[in-house]
Amino acid sequence: MESSPPAPPPSRGSLWFGPYVDESKPWRSRSLLPLKPNDTYLAIRDGSGKVASFDKNEVETFEKEVRARANDLDVSVAVPAYDRWFPVYLMPEPRERGDQKPRTDGLWKALGLTLLLAWFFISPPRQLPIHGPQAKMLILLALMMFGIMPLCSEAVHWWENWRDRAPDRNKRRTVDLILFDRWLGTFSHVAIKVTLILLAAVYLLQAFSGGQSFAINQIIDTLIGGGQSIWNSVMKAALVKPRVMAGEWWRLITAGVMHGSILHIFFNGSAFYFLGRVTVAMVGSAMLGLVFLASIVGGSVASLYLSGGRPSVGASGGVMGILGFLAVILVLHKASIPQRYKVSLLQAIFIMTIFGTLGAGFIDNAAHGGGFLIGAVLGVVLVPRNERVWEYSAPKLIQILGWASWATLAAACFHVTQLLLGWNLY
Repeated sequence: MESSPPAPPPSRGSLWFGPYVDESKPWRSRSLLPLKPNDTYLAIRDGSGKVASFDKNEVETFEKEVRARANDLDVSVAVPAYDRWFPVYLMPEPRERGDQKPRTDGLWKALGLTLLLAWFFISPPRQLPIHGPQAKMLILLALMMFGIMPLCSEAVHWWENWRDRAPDRNKRRTVDLILFDRWLGTFSHVAIKVTLILLAAVYLLQAFSGGQSFAINQIIDTLIGGGQSIWNSVMKAALVKPRVMAGEWWRLITAGVMHGSILHIFFNGSAFYFLGRVTVAMVGSAMLGLVFLASIVGGSVASLYLSGGRPSVGASGGVMGILGFLAVILVLHKASIPQRYKVSLLQAIFIMTIFGTLGAGFIDNAAHGGGFLIGAVLGVVLVPRNERVWEYSAPKLIQILGWASWATLAAACFHVTQLLLGWNLY
């Protein structure tokens, strides 16, 4: 009995997303999708690289596994119709919506939670373990993270579904969203991760280096509300205006590596990670370091002269600087960032505006504005004008300054550490 001839190799467009992986952008390159083994029929590969294979008699089992993992962006699948592994999220083809109205369940839930947290912000419950400005700040951070941010996301999602029902555009946006995130993951984020670890370590030292009691209620109060230990650390190394004027200029930097509560550092850390990954992909790690440090200093200087005598603390100025830098890229290179990420950047600017307005009584808006301005200026000066911003290679001097900026931030963390622990090394 003669063996059947080998099947022809699958074409690029044999699955719905094939035509959109067109090499027009780096995240639309087929090279992001690794080749599958020739002997693979159906398979699922998780984020750790573990592969589960299925034969022709296990199609239903394969489909059931795919449905169970449909929302896991780390899972890839292999099918006979395509010669590469691809994200499981791309398995089902987006359907044309026609006259079907978009769902509003998530929008109403987010609105309800936002209104509830807004009521708590206006009138904080007496049962909270902390009171006064600390309670207001805590509730405001919760309002932003769990109320306004999800509400904005749901509103944008609903609006896009209502306004744009063109199937081709929806398909391209879906491919861009999934593959752009995968493309971001191909870059080294060592500097970002090390910085986050250092910021977390500094905050833990702020919270627990004061010799306070380790009773559970005091630990919770210190982490969530700040507490006396955090205040003492602020006086030692953060932006205390009279001490800066007296010559302790290093506080312009050290204030940016310290935080006032666990939600404060979580909010800044999450924004730094999200915005930092996009910045690294566009212009490199060195440029991110330069923008982050320069914006921290710019925010501190603005706070020093424009926000009165209150002490200031937090990496918000640096984070706002990265946001301003990316806003310039968004203006100069509209085609360089997928639509969903453009919306996310505009949404972040809108949210920070609300955040500053609601928290004007205890948020350092001068530091936020100063950091954003410095980042935007650096974007205008340093970002190339050509359409392929991701191909930009920073000049040697900028790279040196960028890596020196990362080293300076690490040195600032060490300086805060030795001050909090009482080391006399100088």
